[in-house]
Amino acid sequence: MKGAAAFAASSLILPGMASAAVAKSVSYGSNTLDIYPSGKDNSPVMIYVHGGAWLAGSKSRVGAQPAFYNGMGYTYVSVGYTLYPSASVERQAREIGQAVAWVRANIGRYGGNPNRVALSGHSAGCHLASLASLSGLATGIKALIANDTAAYDLSYLAEINNGRLPALYARPFSDRSKWTNWSPYNYAGQSARFPVLVCWSGGRDRDRISKRFADRLQAAGYPVSRFNGGAYNHISIQNAMGRRGDRLTSAMATFLNANV
Repeated sequence: MKGAAAFAASSLILPGMASAAVAKSVSYGSNTLDIYPSGKDNSPVMIYVHGGAWLAGSKSRVGAQPAFYNGMGYTYVSVGYTLYPSASVERQAREIGQAVAWVRANIGRYGGNPNRVALSGHSAGCHLASLASLSGLATGIKALIANDTAAYDLSYLAEINNGRLPALYARPFSDRSKWTNWSPYNYAGQSARFPVLVCWSGGRDRDRISKRFADRLQAAGYPVSRFNGGAYNHISIQNAMGRRGDRLTSAMATFLNANV
């Protein structure tokens, strides 16, 4: 009974999802992840990394994404990671790499195809997904959706803000000596050249920061698509992910259909 109770507590059935059980808080070693199977065999996989300024947020905040991805025939995975200050940004990126490795090794048991895995993230999760995949901590991904962060290049972010990072970034990135290592921008060209969709909101400096990152990737040989979400703010562009009829959702679907 204990095992059955534990399974019941960690799994649920989502309405209209081919009766696929959602596996909650599955350990990948250093933390846990939630798996939303598509109900189909050999399905492509989307791994999502949540935001929260590196010190907050939850893998449960996924909005419309599971239904959207399941509707596209994807198995959807939302990753938890240890939050700052219990973990440095470097450790967080390593955990994302561990999660991707775990998914590729185990997702077949949930109907997913380990050779068709994409990665995405919003805000801090966008930074961590970009850092992990470009630096080689996360390997074997087919595509990346990078949704709205200002932390692609920390030195540049400080440069355009009077020589220091904005308050939101000050705590997790307090060690200036690590800025180079913690900036995804600096790893362009060091990973496999997977396709990247760079998305940005109308938040302060997001357009020039994101375009600069996209230009860097493109120059290094990555196939780059861009989504100018100037009509969104930082929160609404996250909430739009997977929302039916939304421009961002349409851009995501087009990108994934072409690349995964």
